Amino acid sequence: MILSNKQKMLLHTAAAQAGVSEAERRMIQRNVGGFHSAADPTITREGFIGVMAFYEARCGGRLRGFTAGYWQDQDVQANPTDALVYRVRQEAYALRMSDQQLDLFIAGSHMSSGACESVETATAYWLRKCLEALKAIRRREAGRHGRLAEVR
Repeated sequence: MILSNKQKMLLHTAAAQAGVSEAERRMIQRNVGGFHSAADPTITREGFIGVMAFYEARCGGRLRGFTAGYWQDQDVQANPTDALVYRVRQEAYALRMSDQQLDLFIAGSHMSSGACESVETATAYWLRKCLEALKAIRRREAGRHGRLAEVR
């Protein structure tokens, strides 16, 4: 997805309203939305909405020009986190990970580096990354034990 000029402007004005510096803005875009800049061609609709919802939450639940909670509602609709949380937990349980170990895994330096504290607070972007990593670990473990396991 390529952002329109208006969407790019919204990202920058929301960051200014939230009072974040340029470095913080880039970090938020990467950790919350999964993109490096507003011109990044890998940006997704979910990532854009997630960043806007983050700024909205930081501004007390309202960004100028939008009704209170608008971006939070859009984030809930755009990011199917409940289904992703379920799938991440199923992969973790298959690896015999506890909920606490899973939270440490997603918050750790090898995953989100603290961008999300737990599976419940993770954005769809980090849940997808976590799911991919857990599947890879499961495939690797199956290969070590000489078993072929189908991991979807």
